[in-house]
Amino acid sequence: MKVWVFVEGRSDVGALEALWGGWRQKLREEGKGIQLIHLDNKPKFLRKIGSRATEKLVNDPCDVVVGLPDLYPNRGISDYYKHRNLGELQDVQDRLVRGELEKTGMSRRDVESHIARFHANAMRHDMEVLLLATGQLQSRLKMSSSPSGWRRPPEKQNQDRPPKRIVEELFQIHLKRSYSEIRDSDAILRNADIHDIVKQCPTFATVIEWIGEKTGVPAH
Repeated sequence: MKVWVFVEGRSDVGALEALWGGWRQKLREEGKGIQLIHLDNKPKFLRKIGSRATEKLVNDPCDVVVGLPDLYPNRGISDYYKHRNLGELQDVQDRLVRGELEKTGMSRRDVESHIARFHANAMRHDMEVLLLATGQLQSRLKMSSSPSGWRRPPEKQNQDRPPKRIVEELFQIHLKRSYSEIRDSDAILRNADIHDIVKQCPTFATVIEWIGEKTGVPAH
């Protein structure tokens, strides 16, 4: 059994591979796995998710698929993919995957059976929202006290000042250098406690819980 998780960019793949390292090892021991695949950016993600998810669902009836783009921004997206909130983005993904399944000519019953193995969700912000939810960020920045300046839970951060901007500012203030999206996020999330992140990121938590339920291997 394999869990296919489609995200937007390479940095998302790296961050989740680091965070889920221990979990993926437990899954491998059970003969299961998580494969992360990036689709380049938000517009390309929405154009591709229907066919890519359908391919995985049809190829193996044991596999499950997760759609995990960023909720924001939604500029440069055609009206066909427009969404104003998480619920609408989930509906868009479901519609796209369902449409591709129906194109195969399978029965309505089979379409419903396949779509039940697809979980449409989203990151409410870029993946730096996960950094704000772990104490490892404080350690990385050599801070004597917990960082402040954003909303709790961090998923509720104002999009005008998203988590990535906050993390960039903190690196300049405390380490006097630029934040490296790949190197620093990997170092922070590799040692992060998934349980801490789940407590502070309820939307992201639903993805972890869904995968844990489908695979029978919980993340924490």
